[in-house]
Amino acid sequence: MNAEIRTDGGAARQVPIMGAGSPLTSDAVRRRVADFLYVAMPVVVCAILWEATARWSGLPKVLFPPLEDIFRALWKMIVEGTLARDLQATFTRLIVSVLLGAAVGTLLGALMGSVRAWERAFVGPINFLLAVPGTALFPLAMMWFGLSQAAILSILIYEVALTVTANTWTGVKSIDLSLIRAGRAFGASGPSMFWRVLLPAALPSIITGYRLAFSRAWRILIVAEMLVSAAAGLGYRLYWARELFQTDVVYAGLLVVGTAGLLLERVVLRTLEKYTIERWGTVRALD
Repeated sequence: MNAEIRTDGGAARQVPIMGAGSPLTSDAVRRRVADFLYVAMPVVVCAILWEATARWSGLPKVLFPPLEDIFRALWKMIVEGTLARDLQATFTRLIVSVLLGAAVGTLLGALMGSVRAWERAFVGPINFLLAVPGTALFPLAMMWFGLSQAAILSILIYEVALTVTANTWTGVKSIDLSLIRAGRAFGASGPSMFWRVLLPAALPSIITGYRLAFSRAWRILIVAEMLVSAAAGLGYRLYWARELFQTDVVYAGLLVVGTAGLLLERVVLRTLEKYTIERWGTVRALD
């Protein structure tokens, strides 16, 4: 905020002052502290309850280890480099499958929502496949591709593509007809109608589809790495820790899985939502 100050000669100059828009105001500081407490307090409470249960409940330590053992196992994974290898393998599979599946799903869903012939041709197969969970196809994928990367990627791409297709299709079909008429009035037709009218209006549903597809792919990927016994990956590490009865490694791996999924959702997908549909005013941001 600027204040206008006049000098003796009558000329006015703008002087910045601290106001509501300044990032250093007390309201902004209080808001940031409150946001941090909302996130930190449940974590602290859960950690206290966990530690109290592990130390004083009488449960076997091998089944319910204290936090010290879990973080020691996590540190060992970091020092030995196994955590870095597992994260790299898991994220590579996730990124490849999500990018391919989202591209296919967005294109197919947009065509189904905007072209009647495409909708009539694919509505039956899409509804049938939506009733078949990706995990149910693991035996078939392993028969086709064996215990390989292709088995994992095929299931993930299938799940992501179906989820994005359904949400994009619904989003395009739900566009208000007045927007389409307005686009036609301004000369939009064919590809320009798609890029200038249909896609921006359907973007909230498309972004929602991306978020759902990511969360489903993340969960299925961890299970897939357990079943396929890949050479590396977070699911692979959990599987072998269970086989060797290394409970502390299992809990450390679950902590990494949950934290990585949360960070990806909040950093990548939330940022995508913030700089698209919230910035364009398609949806409102929560205070």
